[in-house]
Amino acid sequence: MRRTNKITLASKPTYNGYSHAFKMAIIERIENGQLSINQAAKEYDCSRSAVQKWVKKYANLERKLRNLKGKSPQQEIADLKKKLKQEQRKVIVFEAAMEIIEEMYDVDVKKKLLSDYQRKVLKDLYKDSE
Repeated sequence: MRRTNKITLASKPTYNGYSHAFKMAIIERIENGQLSINQAAKEYDCSRSAVQKWVKKYANLERKLRNLKGKSPQQEIADLKKKLKQEQRKVIVFEAAMEIIEEMYDVDVKKKLLSDYQRKVLKDLYKDSE
């Protein structure tokens, strides 16, 4: 009587190794951000180096994104950090302009034109920039 072993995500490999479906299921979870390589290795009881090799061999998220002229999550984070720094610089310039206007015209612009929340945010940003 012949038994067939169907490998699922939770099962261990047979002597033939891991099935392609098993590898692809793990890679899909890694690409979707559900698991890191280390987490996948621990959860599915396989070596970290094996998971890395599978990702290198079979994963194609980065390649697809480049072909579609998209950005990888790492590139997107770097771009957002750059934009955040630019916006923080603009806020500092805005704060300085507000102070100059207040000094030149002896008017408390922040009290007259900004809401309480906006004043609080500006104060916090000013404190953080110091």
